[in-house]
Amino acid sequence: MQTIKKNIVLVIFAMLAIASIVFAILFSNTPYNETNYYNLNDKWHIEINGDSYDDVSLKEFLFPVLNKGDIFRMSCRISTDSLIENPIFLAYTVHSDIQMYYNGELLYEYGQDLYDSAKLLGYGYHFIHLPDNYADAEIELFMRVSEDDAFSSIQIPQISNSSTVFRDFIIRNRVPLAVNMFLIVFGILLLFISIIFCFYNKRFFRLVCIGAFSLGIGCWSVCNYDLISFFSYDLQMKAYIEFAALYISPLFVFLYFWNDSFVTRSKIVKNIYLILLTAQAVFVATAFILQLTNTVHFPAVLKIQHLLLLFLCLGFISLTLFDIIKRQLQNKTLVLGMASLIAIGLFDMIQYSVMKYMVATGEANFTSNLCVGALLFVLAQLVDFYTEITDILLKGAKAQMLEQIAYVDSLTGIANRRQCEIIWDELDKNPKNYGIFSFDLNNLKITNDTNGHPAGDFLLSTFANILSSVFGKFGTVGRFGGDEFLVILPNLDGLDITELTNQLEQEIDLANRNNPELNLSTAYGFCSHNEYPSYDARIIYRLADELMYQHKVSLKAEEINQ
Repeated sequence: MQTIKKNIVLVIFAMLAIASIVFAILFSNTPYNETNYYNLNDKWHIEINGDSYDDVSLKEFLFPVLNKGDIFRMSCRISTDSLIENPIFLAYTVHSDIQMYYNGELLYEYGQDLYDSAKLLGYGYHFIHLPDNYADAEIELFMRVSEDDAFSSIQIPQISNSSTVFRDFIIRNRVPLAVNMFLIVFGILLLFISIIFCFYNKRFFRLVCIGAFSLGIGCWSVCNYDLISFFSYDLQMKAYIEFAALYISPLFVFLYFWNDSFVTRSKIVKNIYLILLTAQAVFVATAFILQLTNTVHFPAVLKIQHLLLLFLCLGFISLTLFDIIKRQLQNKTLVLGMASLIAIGLFDMIQYSVMKYMVATGEANFTSNLCVGALLFVLAQLVDFYTEITDILLKGAKAQMLEQIAYVDSLTGIANRRQCEIIWDELDKNPKNYGIFSFDLNNLKITNDTNGHPAGDFLLSTFANILSSVFGKFGTVGRFGGDEFLVILPNLDGLDITELTNQLEQEIDLANRNNPELNLSTAYGFCSHNEYPSYDARIIYRLADELMYQHKVSLKAEEINQ
C-alpha cells in the first residue's frame, strides 16, 4: 500500500514537471511580432478633475494619486499610415469604470452599474474591437475612480491584431504562466491527496497547508499577471480571486509552522505566534465581511495586509537569527525557501510602492515575481515535510526494533517471558474465562549434546512454529527460556481444549515423520481461570506447570514400561 501511494506521488510530480517543461519549450522559440502592435503613447489630451494637460506622453506622465470619485478623461487622434489587421484596442483600467468613444460615438463601456452601486470594479485589460479603417480616428476614454489610492499613471493603450494578441501575450509571459499553472495544478492535486491522508494521520495537515498555499499563490499570481484573461474578462471576479487568495494564503504559512512555533518553542514564541496568527485570521474575516456587505472593499485594506506580512517576515528573521546564535538551526532547506519568499516579497512591496507613487508605469503595469519565491518555498516545504516524515519513520522503526528485542524471543520469533507477564497483568485487570498451557520440550539436552546446538535451535524453532500454527490464532505463544514454552488463551469460550491438544500431537507426529532425526516430544499441562477464579494469572500458570510435570513423569513411566 505504501509503495502504491509513493508511486502515485512520484507519477504526479513527474507529470507536472514534464508538463511545465514541455509548455516552456513549446513557446520558447515562437516569434513575437512587434509589427502587430501600435502604441498610442504621444499627443494625448488629459483632464483630471477639470485640470487639463496637452500633448502628454503617457510613458512620462505622472500625476497625484487618484481617489474615489475622481474623474479622468483622455483623448487623442490616431495618426498612422500602417493599419493592423483585425484591430483590437487594449486599454488598462485600475478600480474605475470606463467609456470609450470612437469619433464621438460610444463604442465600449464597462462598470457603470457597479460604480453607481458603489461595488468593487477590479482592474485589468479591456479588449475593444475597432473598425478596420481606424486611421485618423478620434479616441476618447472617460473613467470614474471607485477606490481611494487607485493610480497615478496610465498604461499606454495599444492597438493589436486580435488574432495574435493572446498568443503574443503567452509568449511574453510563458515563464510565469508555466510556474503559476504548476502551482495551481500541484496545489489542487496535493490538497486532494493530503485531505484524504489526514483522515488516517493528522501529520498530513502540513501537506494540506502546502497545497492550499500553492493553490492560493498560484491563483493570486495568475490574476496579478492578468493571465486570467485567457479564461474570463470579468474584472470584478479577477479582483475577488486575487485579493481573496492574497489575504488567505498567509494563513496556511502560519498553520504550517504550528508545530515548530507553538509546540516546540518557548512561551514567548508561542505568544508571538498566536498573536500573529490571530491577527491574520481576524484580518481575513473582517476583510471578507466588509467586502461582502459592500462596506469596505478589498483594495482598501491592502496596506494592512502588507503590514501583517512585514511583521511575519520580521518574526521569521528574528527566530532564524536566534536559532543560528544558539546553534540549533535544523530546517535549513525550509529557512532558505522562506528566505527567498521573504526577499522576493519585500522587493515586490517596494517595487509596487515605487511604481504606484514615484514613477510613470506607461509601458507596463506592476507584476509580481512572488510566484517564483512561492515555488521555491513550496519545494522547501516538501523537503522539510519529507525530512520530518523520514525521521518519524526511522524513530518508529527503531522503537519497533527495540520493542521486538524487549518482547520477542530472538531465536523463535514468539513472545518472550516479559511479554507473557505483561499479558498476565492485563488478564488480572479484567479476568475472563482464560486458560494457560505450560509446555516442556523433551530431548533438547540430548539433541544439543549429540548433534550440536544448531540442531537444538532447529528443534526449538520447529516446536515454536507448531505451537503457533495450532494456538496462534486463539492466543499468545511464548517461550519462557530454555525448553519451557507456554500458550495463553485469553478467551476459552467456544474452544475445545482436547481437540487442540490432539491437533498438536498430530502436528508433532507429522514433523517427526518428515524429519526422523528431529525426535520432537513435549509434556504439557493446562489450567483455566474458571477452575480457580480467585487466583491470578501467575498462579494459574504455576498450576498448569505442575500438571505439565505430572504429564512428564507419566511419559517417562511409559518409556520405562516399553
